[in-house]
Amino acid sequence: MLTPRFTNRIILDTGASSGFGLAMTRAFLAEGATVVMVARNPDRLAKAATDMQRLAPGKILTLSCDVTHRPNVNDAVTKTIAQFGRVDILVNNAGTGLIAPVEHIQADDALALFQTNFFGAFHFTQAILPHMQRQRTGHIINMASVAGLRGIPNSSIYCASKAALIAFSDSLRIELRDHGIHVSVICPSRTDDTPFVARAKKYGLITLYKVPPGLTTDMVVRTTLDAIVHRRRLVILPFHARLLHFMNKFFPRAVDNYLHQKMPSLDGDPIS
Repeated sequence: MLTPRFTNRIILDTGASSGFGLAMTRAFLAEGATVVMVARNPDRLAKAATDMQRLAPGKILTLSCDVTHRPNVNDAVTKTIAQFGRVDILVNNAGTGLIAPVEHIQADDALALFQTNFFGAFHFTQAILPHMQRQRTGHIINMASVAGLRGIPNSSIYCASKAALIAFSDSLRIELRDHGIHVSVICPSRTDDTPFVARAKKYGLITLYKVPPGLTTDMVVRTTLDAIVHRRRLVILPFHARLLHFMNKFFPRAVDNYLHQKMPSLDGDPIS
């Protein structure tokens, strides 16, 4: 049996009540960590935490928190530090989607998405940094997307928010280099085993791009934990996402043509 890699580590995991966040919590607990589960919906969070407590009794702290509201974020970090004295790993996982053509996107929806996908990570990072700097150690994981590396039609605002998160992470990594704090960005393609797409706000009816099957939440989680252990700066998965990134670097016009040819259709009333 392998030795747990995160024994006695304190993990703060946002968006932890479902999807990647919940799976991440389960994986960290299995490897000996204590996890602070942060999510906006208190009922969903309580249900998820009940299941996790069975896996690792006494290793869970739940905090209902809106990542877009800075006082909520400050309070969550204060409570975590008060209970555990430190945060070893911050996983900025909370996120949401928006599927719509540019001309129909309502400004309020675009702002709300950026508040969650980008500023949620910004708020938690900024709130935790003084503690990690005092510790002289820490690791920040920003869950981005392959969509942050390459714009996708009808997902412009989502892509922009993840591109902003990637650029933020690159700047942060350099600023923190002398503080013993590491920054990793995870850029997965779409999986079909989380509720993310179903919960994304959509204008009208849309048929999403078909992506090659095979990427699972478990693969994303295992890769993320490996990225922490090996201090990887950028992880793109699976292979077809890495191929898209490579092609876009050297043959961007060809990728434009391909995405235009395969562009999903939108039907029905574009405003919802």
